[in-house]
Amino acid sequence: AAYLDEVRRRAAEAESRASAALADLAAAEAVQVALPAFTADVRDASELSVAECREQYVARFRPLLIRSIGALTDPTPWTLAWLREHCGQKCAAVNVGGSQMAASCEVAGVEVMTIDDLAQRIEARSSGRSAYLYDCSLPLKLPALCERLAVPVYFAHDWLQRTRRLHAFSRSWPSLFVGATGTRSSLHIDQWKGHFWMAQLCGAKRWTIFHPDDSWCLSPSWPSEAPRLEPTFPSLDEMEAQPAQYPLLRLARRVDVTLRAGEVLLVPGGAPHRVRNGESDADPAVSVAIAANFVDGSNCAAAAADLGLMARRAAAPEHEDRG
Repeated sequence: AAYLDEVRRRAAEAESRASAALADLAAAEAVQVALPAFTADVRDASELSVAECREQYVARFRPLLIRSIGALTDPTPWTLAWLREHCGQKCAAVNVGGSQMAASCEVAGVEVMTIDDLAQRIEARSSGRSAYLYDCSLPLKLPALCERLAVPVYFAHDWLQRTRRLHAFSRSWPSLFVGATGTRSSLHIDQWKGHFWMAQLCGAKRWTIFHPDDSWCLSPSWPSEAPRLEPTFPSLDEMEAQPAQYPLLRLARRVDVTLRAGEVLLVPGGAPHRVRNGESDADPAVSVAIAANFVDGSNCAAAAADLGLMARRAAAPEHEDRG
């Protein structure tokens, strides 16, 4: 009951804010403009200390792009050809629909295939169904690669990795993302307010990140047939193409960032985001990246609250209404 009550509370709050804004768009826009700016700073690792990153960006839920961070993998970089050579016969669940729809792993279609098959599918591209290896847990699926990577020092304080006992997310990250231009993750929010970092190894990704407090501007919904704490959203492409139907989109604070090879991006917990692989729609390069969600003092309380609700719901008797 507590889980569903929280889902309903979040839905009602978003609806209330949206309705009030629609009643007077000019006033709502004035309020949004007066809020603190939402920008993504670009910093060089040589002049960014660990303390400054954590205090000024992670703790303040501010996006950050870090350049010249140095080698994080052995060899540097991991390419599709290298992955194929060293773990080609390993299997993973691959999205074959081209678009990851939500943080819940709802996708247009999933097939279990070898990394070699994935590489062939990506290289063919004309097969009609794009292949995207999305958020593949390295500790669980490709553990040998864990010995060949390092977590950026700025985010090595993850509390999820400092618990006395193993838990559901002890071995979820770092994870691997491999996809050609045309594949993407649709607009979504990562679960339980987890902060997120991504290191781009090859190729590029185009990110759109919205302020964590502005998800109500993005026409969020909480489907009753499968209630989740985090909402789902319409396609960002659709919202941008139909401003009359989605008038609140222009009120949402956003940043658009291109993440290139050798760079690391910090995405604050609770921030809705959409990601497209490729520097442009014609980019021939394959995107390879590693990433992880993490928890620290800045989002621990919110993460613990959501995880507690999720755990109680999972433990509820089968006959109880669990949505």
